[in-house]
Amino acid sequence: MGKFDLDQVICRENTCSVKNDYRNCEDMICMWVADMDFAVAPPIVEAIKKRADHPIFGYSYIPDRLFNAVSNWYEKRQGVHYNPKRMLTYYSVVSAISLVLLSLTEEGDTVTMMAPTYMNFPPAVNGVKRNIIYNNLIDINQHFEIDYDDLDRCLSKSKVFLHCSPHNPTGRVWTLDEQRKIAELCEKHHVLVISDEIHSDLIMPGFKHIPFFQVSPKTKDYTVTMISATKTFNLANNGVAFIIPGNEKMYESIKKHMECLHLGSMNIFATTAVLAAYESGEEWLEEVIPYVEDNYLMIKKFIDEKIPKIKVTTMEGTYLMWLDCRNLGIPVVNFFETTAKVLGEDGILFGPAGQNYYRLNLASSRLVIEKVLMRLEKAYHQLF
Repeated sequence: MGKFDLDQVICRENTCSVKNDYRNCEDMICMWVADMDFAVAPPIVEAIKKRADHPIFGYSYIPDRLFNAVSNWYEKRQGVHYNPKRMLTYYSVVSAISLVLLSLTEEGDTVTMMAPTYMNFPPAVNGVKRNIIYNNLIDINQHFEIDYDDLDRCLSKSKVFLHCSPHNPTGRVWTLDEQRKIAELCEKHHVLVISDEIHSDLIMPGFKHIPFFQVSPKTKDYTVTMISATKTFNLANNGVAFIIPGNEKMYESIKKHMECLHLGSMNIFATTAVLAAYESGEEWLEEVIPYVEDNYLMIKKFIDEKIPKIKVTTMEGTYLMWLDCRNLGIPVVNFFETTAKVLGEDGILFGPAGQNYYRLNLASSRLVIEKVLMRLEKAYHQLF
């Protein structure tokens, strides 16, 4: 038993929860949108309550202490030094991607991204009138690998590579060797890299996240890194995203666009929560990661034994399980949602490469996971 009660089942209905209230979840167990069902770390709650005790919530600025806390966190946990004086704050990573494209590219430029693709990437790119080309990952025995010849082809036609590291939805944590090969191709074609590393603190035991920023001595100069506390500390929609340009020219250009649009300021409670997370949330996170891993291992063992038509992709990072349902022979929505009453996300939402796959969010109480498994087994016996 850990210090934090991650087994607690917390009712989220009627709290304006996207996961539970936004979609029709009647009779459903909700395991879709990527936030956690765990109570946030107590120091975050305490910090917000303390700030709320002061009755004025007027104009505020982001203190240097926050940038220093972020820099210290990533230096300690990932061995990378991000200059606290060269970070830019933004509302979210997805919106920051659009901002960076507006700042550093031209209308009509092409962006390469790996497929299956996180569903909010294409709108962020197309919305600012940039084009997309997809590099399809290869599923080899439930382990997704990069087709480097195809990536070479894609980058030869692109100005930007949108790197998702760890990868959503497949759960891949890219190795140093893999990223060096990516870097070689990006340098060959003079491509800017936008590296979305929002899940980089959620790495399963036995794997290691390598920030693209430090893959080689050269990568820093053409990389804009995106990080956030939102996934790590369950602060979705309440957190602050950080844009970290690798050189001064990129920093000044992005900053200029932000200032022109009067963007970059943050809600006082958001900055309070994120500061508390980076300064005092590590103990909580160190319990969450093995708990999520145990959920993954339990589900994998159950599916391997009881539902052999579904294959479980190796989850190296994130808390999102990617299931290969191609052998089911029926639409994934029919199995999970119509019959089992388990609401995850249809793989087709991640593009054509995700067809006949299904994504489940595992950041829930063990008691909820057990109910999900019972429903999946019952549905399997009903249909097969």
